[in-house]
Amino acid sequence: MKISNKKKIFLKQNFIELKILYPENVSKNYVDWMNNKSIVKYTEQRYYKHTEQSVKKFVDKKFKSKNNFLFGIFFHKKHIGNIKLGPIIKIRKTSDISYIIGFKKYWNKGIASISVALVTTFAFKILKLKTLRAASYLDNLGSIYVLKKNGYVFSRYSKIRNRKIVFLIKKNNKL
Repeated sequence: MKISNKKKIFLKQNFIELKILYPENVSKNYVDWMNNKSIVKYTEQRYYKHTEQSVKKFVDKKFKSKNNFLFGIFFHKKHIGNIKLGPIIKIRKTSDISYIIGFKKYWNKGIASISVALVTTFAFKILKLKTLRAASYLDNLGSIYVLKKNGYVFSRYSKIRNRKIVFLIKKNNKL
């Protein structure tokens, strides 16, 4: 699992491109959707006030990390969301996956599904991971649908801050 230059990682299908983010990619739009309560309502980000500086710090930390890949989701060259693979637990060859589409007008268009498929393939074929895991609030039906559509299956339930969440996993059957 050696990646010599993260900036060169580029995943694409149709009009959707996934590119590793670095601090220079942080825009006003990105910060705005991270502060939009209706966009982040199913994420832990809803508890924070984001600034350009705080978002750049987060992106820089993920860019420098050897155990995380933070991709920007670009649709027709416009940055509309993010998908993160990490942290990767190398000894177990496992990782979490999480994603967000930052503009409601791009919800229910299949963009998240394609992004999850691209990152899942990258994790299994390039990084040779064995298992991916994603968590979703039980009432986030869109996210659960995206994961199931990509072959993720129920693992377990839990609670975060008195809200029920479901964990879904996908195993790499090629290893």
